Amino acid sequence: MKVAKNTEIEIRGKLGKKVFRKTFSQLKKSGRLINHYKRLSVDLSPGFDSKSRSWKSDDQIDLRVKKSGNSEKISLKIGKIHAKKRQEIEIRLKKGEFLNSVSLLENLGFNKGMIYFWESWEFEYKGCEVKLSKYSDNYFTWEIETINHKLDLYDLAKSLNLVPFTKQGYNRAIDWGNKNIHNIYSYNLVEKLIKKF
Repeated sequence: MKVAKNTEIEIRGKLGKKVFRKTFSQLKKSGRLINHYKRLSVDLSPGFDSKSRSWKSDDQIDLRVKKSGNSEKISLKIGKIHAKKRQEIEIRLKKGEFLNSVSLLENLGFNKGMIYFWESWEFEYKGCEVKLSKYSDNYFTWEIETINHKLDLYDLAKSLNLVPFTKQGYNRAIDWGNKNIHNIYSYNLVEKLIKKF
């Protein structure tokens, strides 16, 4: 049986509050808002170390159960976390299967990781998806992605005055977020957070 696979191209970076507002206004004017949602993402990727709140290697699979508004899915990304191109496999879930999916993975031994919760706005802009995200009143990020390998995402980021993370910068941002914003996984906390939808 052949599994459908997409290789997405993505770059991302951090935003200050003023730049977030300016970029949001620019995308609202020149792009098209295609989605706005709260997201709960449970990252149960193998190799998580609870003490350091990080993964042992960035050459890994990212195994997540995601709830974005009413949409629910299991997502598997393969390859280095900071890579521009990563293979992605998704399984769409029926509404209400999020908690059962988390429980299933936990009982299969995927029981360590992080919980992420944020709000996102997705725009269609010049053939790409541009996502602006708010994690707290002081922490914002952006992401540009496409499966069209002919598009230059760095040129698009430059046209929006966005500066992508370097490999080291992205690793530092992940570590900082895991220590200062996100929570260590527990099923009970997931049950509490899902009530915010």
